[in-house]
Amino acid sequence: MNRRIRQGLEMTAMVAISALLYVEFFRLNELMFARLEHIQGVNWVFLPAGFRVLLVLCMGLPGAAGILMGNCWLDRDNFSADTLYLLLATGVVSGFTPWCVKWVMEKKRLLTQQLQKLSARCLLQFVLAYAAANALGHQLVWWALDRPGTNPWVDVWPMFVGDAIGALMILYTLKLMLPALLVWATRFRSKPRAKTRPAGR
Repeated sequence: MNRRIRQGLEMTAMVAISALLYVEFFRLNELMFARLEHIQGVNWVFLPAGFRVLLVLCMGLPGAAGILMGNCWLDRDNFSADTLYLLLATGVVSGFTPWCVKWVMEKKRLLTQQLQKLSARCLLQFVLAYAAANALGHQLVWWALDRPGTNPWVDVWPMFVGDAIGALMILYTLKLMLPALLVWATRFRSKPRAKTRPAGR
């Protein structure tokens, strides 16, 4: 298979997987923390924020594009001529804000590209920077495009807190589990295969 075609298929698959995982995680958060919703789209605990960060850290741009597609799917019932730009802009902020924060911190050498080498301090810095940028980005877009019921000076705080808590819960859980997962993966790869005899008599 042509190299470019294979790379294109791999990128498409990563985008699709990211979108699917984000949508399902979003629905899980609704089941678990529906009572902690401040307004629609703003929660005091928002686990998908951690999943956004995780997808971008692991997959980069395909993860960001997948989050954008997932947001569009979740908002598909609200699409109309009046809401098109608002919903697309919200999806772009959701998907590409963590990627932009990651890119800036890597350029400033505040973040390593290897997930298993991330220190607790680096994770905390990244999460706080992402939560602040994401909350501000959403509120600015909603205010600029006249989203009904938007009050940026009030809504920015629960969004920041919810994104930070959700991201910290997901990332620190993953960081605690990562050594065990790596050991399990190493044992699985090194497990000897059983010898088979020829099928003929």
